[in-house]
Amino acid sequence: MSLKESYKSLFEALVHGGIANETKVEMECIEAEKIEEVGAPELLSQADGILVPGGFGDRGSEGKIETIRYARENHIPFFGICLGMQMAVVEFARNVCGLVGANSNEFDANTPMRLYT
Repeated sequence: MSLKESYKSLFEALVHGGIANETKVEMECIEAEKIEEVGAPELLSQADGILVPGGFGDRGSEGKIETIRYARENHIPFFGICLGMQMAVVEFARNVCGLVGANSNEFDANTPMRLYT
C-alpha cells in the first residue's frame, strides 16, 4: 500500500461507484503487516467494507488472512481482488472447513493442505 499509485485505478473505481450510488467513499489504506502486528479488531473496527487487493509474494499474507477472517466473522462486506480472493480461499479452508495448515502452494510448497490457486 506504500505505492498508492499502483492502486490508482482501483481507488477511482470505488469512488466512482460511490458517486453512482450517491455515497461518499472514504478509504484508509492499512498495510497487511500492520494487521499482523496490531490485530484486525484494533485497525478495522470502524470499517464499513474491506478490500484486499492484489499483490505479489507472501509478504503480509497472514495479515490478509486475519483481515478476511475479521470481515467474515463480523459480517463486513469484503472484496478480494486477485491475491485478496486467493487469501479468502485459504482463510475459508482454515477457519470454516477446519483444514489446519491450509495454504497456497505459491507460499508453502510443503503445506499439509495444499490449495492450488
